[in-house]
Amino acid sequence: MLDTLWLLSFFLPTLGAQILISCAYKSLCELALLSGNDVVLQCDHPRALWYFSSIHGEDGLLLSSMSNVKQLPGGSLQLTNPQPSQTGLYSCKDNDNFLVVEFEIDFQDITTLHITHKDLGQKPLQNETLNLGGTVLIFTHWEPWQDCNRCGEPGEHKRLGYCYIKEPLEKPMPCRLYLREEKMQFSRMRPELQVESCLVPCNPSQEINQPYFIFDIYQPGKLTNNVWLTCPLASIYR
Repeated sequence: MLDTLWLLSFFLPTLGAQILISCAYKSLCELALLSGNDVVLQCDHPRALWYFSSIHGEDGLLLSSMSNVKQLPGGSLQLTNPQPSQTGLYSCKDNDNFLVVEFEIDFQDITTLHITHKDLGQKPLQNETLNLGGTVLIFTHWEPWQDCNRCGEPGEHKRLGYCYIKEPLEKPMPCRLYLREEKMQFSRMRPELQVESCLVPCNPSQEINQPYFIFDIYQPGKLTNNVWLTCPLASIYR
């Protein structure tokens, strides 16, 4: 039997080994993130109380009951290895139950990540229209390209994209936040990673900004004698 070990390397803004997410005071911030990546939700209140409401509409649950959630000194919330099932609303309140900040997050499934290299002729996912009681557009919202990983010689840079849905004349929303309690799943509902070749001059005074994580998505079985290592982001340059 042959198992596959996927080694995924991708760029995300980081604080140490965590993604730091901040939002303005008393505001609601909607965003999409990849599952499996540790996240810190910033809330600057020493007596903060955190509540979670899923996209299925349940009342807020005090987050101290979740095993992969930890409140940090100062009030911020750390989520370790968050899963798509933890998509929902995270509310930080003070000890008088007044709102400090809210985050509505779609943790998109990293195991479905669609990876393409522009210079190998590989195409990203195409936009699609869906009929959900009206016509909506499902598309990829791309983050900026990261820095080239080399200077003075051919290199590569990467960018992440997330699944979003948009109604005509309305603000786009991350896919699961738009669908909410609707138990729909479309093949187009996937995050993306795009790779492209680059060639930039060297600047000794400028440090290359290319932080990224490495994740093991599947582990080989204990009884497996052979393992096939697949590295979808390996450089095409030797």
